Order: sequence, then C-alpha cells, then structure tokens
Amino acid sequence: MKESGSRSLLEEAGFFVGENVWPAGTGRSLRVLLRFGKTAKGMGKMETILLEKRAGVAFITLNRPHVRNAISLEMADELRQAVSECEEDDAVKVLVFTGMGDSFVSGGDLRQFMQARGREEAQPILDRVAGLLGAIDGCSKPTIAMINGHAIGGGCEFAVSCHFRFAAETAMLGFVQIGLSITTGWGGGSRLLDKLPESKALALLLTGKRISAREAERCGLVDAVYPPDRLREETERFAAEIAAQPLAGIRAYLQLLRWKRDGMSLDERIRGEVSQCAGLWGSDEHVRAVQRFLRKN
Repeated sequence: MKESGSRSLLEEAGFFVGENVWPAGTGRSLRVLLRFGKTAKGMGKMETILLEKRAGVAFITLNRPHVRNAISLEMADELRQAVSECEEDDAVKVLVFTGMGDSFVSGGDLRQFMQARGREEAQPILDRVAGLLGAIDGCSKPTIAMINGHAIGGGCEFAVSCHFRFAAETAMLGFVQIGLSITTGWGGGSRLLDKLPESKALALLLTGKRISAREAERCGLVDAVYPPDRLREETERFAAEIAAQPLAGIRAYLQLLRWKRDGMSLDERIRGEVSQCAGLWGSDEHVRAVQRFLRKN
C-alpha cells in the first residue's frame, strides 16, 4: 500500500497523521519518550489542555486544534492529572470534556503512535491512553463528553468512556478501527458492548460505519443532540443541575454504578445502597434540607 493510501485510512480511523510518521528503526525513540517524557505531574500551566472550574463544574478542553485535538502521550498525562485534580477537589462535582475548534478528538497522534511495531512496543502506548480513559470511566464524579465535532476511532472511544454524551448535530461518530486491520485499543469496544444492546454495538464495531449524531442518538450511543450554537448552553444546563446537588449523594450514586460494573449481586448492591443512605441520614446537611422542605410544604 502506498503511503498516501495508508494516510487516508489512518485519518479516517481518527488518527492525526503528521510529518515523519513512517520512521526508520524499531521504535526506540518512542520507548525513550515513554521512559523520560515530560508529564503533567508537578507542572504549572498545562501545554495541551485547558482546565476551567466554575460553579461546581470543571471544563476540560483538549487544546490541540492544529491536529484536530489528537491525543499525544503528553496530552494523555495532562488529562490524567486534570482528572485526578478534579477528583480531589470537593468544589468540583461534574467534569465536562470537549475539544478546541471544530473537532472533538481525532484519536491518537500517529507521529508518536506509529513508531511502535508489534505487541511489545504498542502495548505500553495503548495502556497509557487506556489508563486515562479508565480513570474517566471510573471517576467518582459524573463525566460528560460535549462532542462539538467529529469523534472517529479513538475519539469515539474517548466519548464512550464518559458517563454522558451530548453532541452537536453536525458531529459524526464511528468505531472505524476495523478498516485498518486493528481493533479498538483503548477499551472503547468493551465499553460500547456494555452500553448498547450487543447487536447494535457489534454492528458499529464490525462494519466500521460512520454515523451522524442523530443516528448515534437513535441507537443510544449519544444521549442528546443539539444545534452547534446550543450545545454548550444545553450541556452546561445539565451539568449545573447535577452540580446543584450535594457531593456526598453524587458520589454515592456513582458508587452504585461501580458496584454494578464490579459484578456485585443485586442483593449486595441493595445492602450497600441502604448502608450509604444510613451513613448520610441525620447529617447536618440532611436535617437542613428536610427543614427547608417542610417549610415549603
């Protein structure tokens, strides 16, 4: 296959293809980057993302518009740090992810990713981003993908790792990896099979079909679709409704979700749910809320 043909397939799969994607050698430079590359830990200003906290909501914007917000290893580290910071900040109750410019996420940055050849070199890279998406998926606070543009390949995997997905009606989504003779590599296929009926999930994975935001809404992949000029307003409205609630209750309901995913039986989950409620019962916050309710009624 000629390089130009390979590039078009890779770009369709949601990867950014830059210059010097096809290096000689066996990926040694990538292993050095993985070992010695700069991470977000301890950094002041983030280089690849923007983080804004406002009224209980953290807005995390992937800020590489020149490459359609392709995820580099540096961006993965900064996103992981941002998620961890928001988890620990009690003033944050909801996390919203979006992309700068016209794209949501265009997948992985192949200037780094395509230096790997074979399992030994690919596994550490895939694990790095899969770990990030696992942190988003397992976050103790609700996460929302505000899909402002196309989410193809890895971008779709990113979106499906969030608890909620709101999309602009102009967005396209698709798990197109199979057309590149690979599969989803960040956990997106497994999550899709959990979120959608098996036949619908398999149809998206096996055909690699790109679908519109409206089609994604009809099959359950997207929760709501809005005109581009209303997407942020509507997403913020929903996030604000959650952020208005007490953090303890938010975390308790996310814990129910984790127990379900961990395979706990229904009886065990119900016992845990009752125990969580008992632990919150009679707190100062509970008493004040009940008193307000009684005064209104």
